[in-house]
Amino acid sequence: MLLWVWLPIAVITLLHYGTGSEHVWAHNVLRRVYYLPIVVAAYQLGLRGGLVAAALVSVSYLPHAFAHIEHLAHTDPAPALEKALELVLYHLVGAVAGHLADRERRRRLELGRALGERLRLQQQLVRAGRLSALGEVVAGIAHEIRNPLHALRGTAEIVDPLVPRDRLERRMWEIHLSELERLDRTADRFLSFARPTPPRMTELDLREVAERLVALVGADARKKGVDIELELPPAAVGVRGDRDQLAQVALNIAVNALRAIGERGGHIRVSVRHDALFRGAPMHALRIENDGPRIAPELLDHLFDPFHGTHADGAGLGLSISERIVEQHGGFIEAANEGLGVSFTVLLPRAT
Repeated sequence: MLLWVWLPIAVITLLHYGTGSEHVWAHNVLRRVYYLPIVVAAYQLGLRGGLVAAALVSVSYLPHAFAHIEHLAHTDPAPALEKALELVLYHLVGAVAGHLADRERRRRLELGRALGERLRLQQQLVRAGRLSALGEVVAGIAHEIRNPLHALRGTAEIVDPLVPRDRLERRMWEIHLSELERLDRTADRFLSFARPTPPRMTELDLREVAERLVALVGADARKKGVDIELELPPAAVGVRGDRDQLAQVALNIAVNALRAIGERGGHIRVSVRHDALFRGAPMHALRIENDGPRIAPELLDHLFDPFHGTHADGAGLGLSISERIVEQHGGFIEAANEGLGVSFTVLLPRAT
């Protein structure tokens, strides 16, 4: 602005004041050259910039236009009406150019937002297609696992009474049974990801989901020395959803938080908020924060991808399943390094 607006105005003004009255053509040119910094200021700063530059030009030119300055002995020789109209035009040009610049800036912002939204939708479509294809593969694998698994569990029920509890082999047999159970749970998670159960939508109070979550993880949290804080508004927070599925979403997030905190002890905050705006839509929010280690920025974008677990004892499907459940409810789930350290926010449409 100094180089392209304020300095040119100063230079033009000095040339104006230093040019003799007999050089009519020079004064005519200099009066018109004032428009250039006015237009540049309008382009850079919009309506405000255009009007400020026009006002500065008017203040600088006004004494030379209508007053005789003794030590310079020069006055613009143009007719008074012409010079008055020029002053009016300075402000008109500044206002019009500034208005057009502001409108163009707003259009660029709207186009940028529209482009960002379009890219987001394209990414969602691509991701949905990949998840659908992946779901079919996972479902096939899960079924292939469960078929021999049923046979193994049936055999185990027959063999179990034949292994005496006082034999050394009993410990190995119990490991065998626990691994069968773990494999069965893993197959269930795969099927939950591949073919999620449609939610049974009812009107419910989101505070009840938060209270149920605290009851479910309270005992485990106390064992690990983790304090759980519950923040609920006094009035009901009505949403439409499946109570059990929303509790599963909250539980998946809380279990991950407990794993992240580990045995060192820590803090988890569960809160419910009224009327959280998301992309302009009114939502209610369930927020779960923890003071565990922050998530690396490069991992945040892939946190909800399937099989992206960071724990050796998990299949990496908990957050992916949670995201699909929330999307089936018409909501969104977000993760960020904020609040106590790491926060997960579940946004759900308000009950009508």
